[in-house]
Amino acid sequence: MRGFVGFAFVLLVALALAALLIVPIVVRPIVADAVRAALPFEDQPLDVEVDLNPVSLLSGTIDTIHVSGKALEAEGAVIGELDMTVTNVSTNDHRFRTVTGLLRNVELPFVGASPIVVTSIELDGPYGDVDATALLDVRASLALIGNSFGDAGIPVESLELIEGGVAFTVLGHRVEVPLAVDAGALVLPDVAGGGPITILEPGPDDPWRLTAVRAMAGGFEIDFSLQPEGVLGG
Repeated sequence: MRGFVGFAFVLLVALALAALLIVPIVVRPIVADAVRAALPFEDQPLDVEVDLNPVSLLSGTIDTIHVSGKALEAEGAVIGELDMTVTNVSTNDHRFRTVTGLLRNVELPFVGASPIVVTSIELDGPYGDVDATALLDVRASLALIGNSFGDAGIPVESLELIEGGVAFTVLGHRVEVPLAVDAGALVLPDVAGGGPITILEPGPDDPWRLTAVRAMAGGFEIDFSLQPEGVLGG
């Protein structure tokens, strides 16, 4: 009898150890397929790596999900390179503990058929407090600003970026104006006494708001905050 109990105990341990190995093998591809289906890249090549263990899974948590890919197209944008990792992802409401990521050479639709290229976008932070920094080169920066002047009906010449803002010539006079963030939007606070000009502004339902801008001769960096609830619908 004692020998049978011992055998049964060893068998249960062996089965438990087998489950620890088998469950991740079975669940990983299911999670990876679900991630691919949730992302807007359809059947484009996308590498999804899932790290999980049965104990965490029982509590409804996936340890890490790492997503990477190149030349991805979605909703009119083209992402040259994507590399993003989220940790402690809930299987119930899709909340996560942290996210880190980098997008390179993001082409966005702009005026007509001409795209604007964002050199890089870095993501970092916990759920509900994700920060991002976008880097635009001088060409993309001047395209945004020049288009805003055009929309405002202000003819400017010799448009250039300077430390902290932008310089241009209007009616034969050189003007220097700082770039600033106001109420979540990127603006030129005052242009030759004509009031502010909005360069980049989120819509009321957009899940992002600008928080800071740093202008320099070679382009500018924009910091903004992300609200995952607006993306996940949570």
